[in-house]
Amino acid sequence: MLLVVGDPTNEFFQTTSLGMNANGSVPGYIYLNVWPSLENLARLEATAVHELHHNVRYAPGNVVWDPATVTVGEYVVSEGLADAFARELYGEEHGRTRIGVAALDDDEAIGRVLTGLDVTGMQNFTAWVLGDAHAKRFGGEPVGLPTGAGYAAGNKLVDAYLAQTGRAASECLVTPAADVIAATL
Repeated sequence: MLLVVGDPTNEFFQTTSLGMNANGSVPGYIYLNVWPSLENLARLEATAVHELHHNVRYAPGNVVWDPATVTVGEYVVSEGLADAFARELYGEEHGRTRIGVAALDDDEAIGRVLTGLDVTGMQNFTAWVLGDAHAKRFGGEPVGLPTGAGYAAGNKLVDAYLAQTGRAASECLVTPAADVIAATL
């Protein structure tokens, strides 16, 4: 795991990303870029567990992530599953990815994300999952979404799936995104 202290002078990092970026998409590697605010420090372990979930989900022999064919649906469900897993271990308050919390009750934004579940290709994902501000920042095309809307949609889909099936997030590590989507939409 690589833990990096974030840049306190980077306005986008501090405000839009809330002082936290993380990545666990490469099995065996977890990257946390954090400004050590009290809120971020309180979520640090849950964030690492969220990224560990991605490590295991995309490990060889598990769910395949092909950058050319992977869907927004897979990305969104993986974020929801990783958050649900972190919540199992660290509770509701700290287990959700910070940038997705504000959009949890934004039914319009969540509905908009659901219209893009079949979009393919990683080059198209920034706006659908992270939101338009991130897309603009990193050269992507905005799609009309607030920051973290894909995380919020993933949480809604996964929470509905877990409630419907009676399963725990820890039991759904490699559950196909298509199964979660089909059971909840």
